Amino acid sequence: MSFFKELKRRNVFRVGIAYTVATWLLIQVTDTVFPRIGLPDSAVTLVIALLVIGFIPALIFAWAFEMTPDGIKREKDIDRTQSITPTTGRKLDRMIIGILTVTVAYLLIDKLVLQEPASAEPAQTTVTEAAVVGETNPSIAVLPFVNMSADADNEYFSDGISEELLNVLVKVSSLHVASRTSAFAYKGKELPLSQIARELNVENVLEGSVRKAGNRVRITAQLINAKSDRHLWSETYERELVDIFDIQEEISNHIVDALKVALNVGETAALERAQRPTENAEAYELYLQGRYAWRLRHEDNIRRSIELFEKAIVLDPNFARAYEGLASAWSVLPSWSDIGPAESLSHANIAAVHALQLDPTLSEARAVLAESAFLEYRWADGIAAYQQALSNEPRNPTLHQWLGEAFGNMGLNARALAEMRIAYELDPASPVINQSMTWLATANHEDDLALKHLEISNNLGVGEQAIFNALDAMARQGKWDAIFAAFDTFDVPEVVQNCYRAQQDPSLRAQVTAQLDQLMQVLEDARSAPIVIDCLAFTGQTDRASELAVANIDADWTAISSFWSSNSATAAMRQTEVFRTALADMGLLDFYREHGWPDLCHPIGQDDFQCD
Repeated sequence: MSFFKELKRRNVFRVGIAYTVATWLLIQVTDTVFPRIGLPDSAVTLVIALLVIGFIPALIFAWAFEMTPDGIKREKDIDRTQSITPTTGRKLDRMIIGILTVTVAYLLIDKLVLQEPASAEPAQTTVTEAAVVGETNPSIAVLPFVNMSADADNEYFSDGISEELLNVLVKVSSLHVASRTSAFAYKGKELPLSQIARELNVENVLEGSVRKAGNRVRITAQLINAKSDRHLWSETYERELVDIFDIQEEISNHIVDALKVALNVGETAALERAQRPTENAEAYELYLQGRYAWRLRHEDNIRRSIELFEKAIVLDPNFARAYEGLASAWSVLPSWSDIGPAESLSHANIAAVHALQLDPTLSEARAVLAESAFLEYRWADGIAAYQQALSNEPRNPTLHQWLGEAFGNMGLNARALAEMRIAYELDPASPVINQSMTWLATANHEDDLALKHLEISNNLGVGEQAIFNALDAMARQGKWDAIFAAFDTFDVPEVVQNCYRAQQDPSLRAQVTAQLDQLMQVLEDARSAPIVIDCLAFTGQTDRASELAVANIDADWTAISSFWSSNSATAAMRQTEVFRTALADMGLLDFYREHGWPDLCHPIGQDDFQCD
C-alpha cells in the first residue's frame, strides 16, 4: 500500500482539513470577541500560536492512533479487519460540513450584526452632516511621530511633521481622520495599536519616527490596519531639510494610494502642492517651533510663539500660515495674562487680515476675525465668519467648539450644545471640549450628559473648571456631598462653599448674606468670578448680582453669560432692568429679532420681550 493511500485510509487528510477549517473559524471569532471583552492583542496572538503549533501534533495523532468503540488505541495494535476508519472518515466529513456551515453563519452575523454602526446622532446643521458622514468612510489616526534626534529640543519638529500630514489627509473628504488632540493624547503611551484605534474609532493608524541632524532629516512612516495588524505601506525617507514639503507630499500620496487599494478611497485631488506653505525652510522651522510653543499655552509660551511667528514672517513676508499663527497667539493671550481682549485682538486682527489676504481659505484666521466681531457686538458678522470658516474645514473640531461657546454666551443654548456635540464627535479626547460640554449640557438641563463629561474632564486633568460648569446639574441631582468634596479638593474658600450650603439648607441664607462683603474681598478678582454673581443671586440680591455681571461686559462681552445660568436664582436676574438694558446696548435684541430668540426668552408683540 502506498504512503499516500495509507494517509488517506488513516483519515490524516480529513483531520488536517477539519483542523484547518476549525482553526480559521476560531481565529476569526477570537479576533472579533477578545477586543470587545477587553482582552489585549497578546491574547489573540497566543490563541493563534497555540492553534498553529497544534496542527502537526493533530496530524501525528491521526496517523498513530485510531478511535475505536473501546476508546483510543495505537493504530499498530488494531487488526486491519476490525478497523473502523471508514466510519470515522464519514464522521469527519460530516464534521467538516458542519464547521463550514458554522463558518458561513458566522460570516453573515459578522457582516450584518457585529459590524459597529456609524453614529446615529441626527444631524443638526449642514455642517453636522458633513462632519458625521466621515464616520462611515475609511478612517485613520496620525499618531505623533517619535523624535529620534539626539537633541530632545527637536520634539517640535517631529510633532510638526505629524500634524502637517494630518492637515493634508483631513482635506480628503472620503477619509475620516481622528483629530490632532485625540491622536496626540496617546503620545508616549505604550498601548497596543488595536486599543488606540478602537478608542479613536478608526481602522488604520499612521505612525513613524523623525531623526533630524543638522540640515538632514530621516523620516520613517508606516500605515497599519489596526484590526488585522496588517502593514498596508511603509517607507523611509532621507532628504535635505529643504525638501521637507516634498517628503510630506510624497508620504501623503502614498498613504492615500495604499488606502485606495486596501479600502477603496478614491479621492486624491486634495493632495496637490497647495500644502507647501513657504519656500523658506528656516521660516518653516520657526513656524513649527511657534506652533509647538502656542499649544503649550501659559503666558511665557504664548509670548514666545509670537516672537517665533514674527521671525518667520521676517524671513518670508508671504508666509500666510505664520500670520495665522500670530493671529491665534494674540487671540488667546488674554486668557493667560493681564492683557485685555481689546488690545490683544487689535494685534490679532491685523495678522488675521494679512493671512487671509495671502490665503483666503485659512479657517483659523477667519475664526479670529469672528471673535473680534463679537467683541464689537457685530453678532451676525461673527457667526457668518465662523460659517465661512466651517465651509472650508467642516471637520475642524476647534471651530465647532468656538462657535458653540459663542452661541452659549449669547443664550442660544440648544444651538450651542449641537455644535459642541459635533466638536466632541470629532475630538473626543479634547480636555477643553469636554469641559465646555459640561457647561452647555448643564445649561440645557441635560444633567446626565453634563455629569458624563464631568467625569471625562476629571480623567483628562481639567476637572476643576468642569466642576464649576456642572454645579447646577449636580445640585439638581442632589449630589451635595460630591459638590463639597470637590470644593475641598480644589481649596474653594469656605465663604464660597457656604453659598451652596445655603441652597441645600435655606436656614444658612442669613449667615451667607452677612458674609457677602467678605466674599467680595476673599476672591482676588471677584468681579470676574461667575460664582460670586451666583452667590449674590442665591441670597436674593438680584440687582447687585446683575450690576456685577454687566460691569464686566465692556472688558469681556462673554460676561453676559452670567445671565444664562440654569439655576432658579439666575432666572430672577433676567427680570431686571439692568439685563434688559444690557441686551439693548449690546445690540443683541436686534440680533434676536432678526435671527431668532435665545432659548429662555420670547418676544411680546413687536417691541417687547420676556425671559423665563
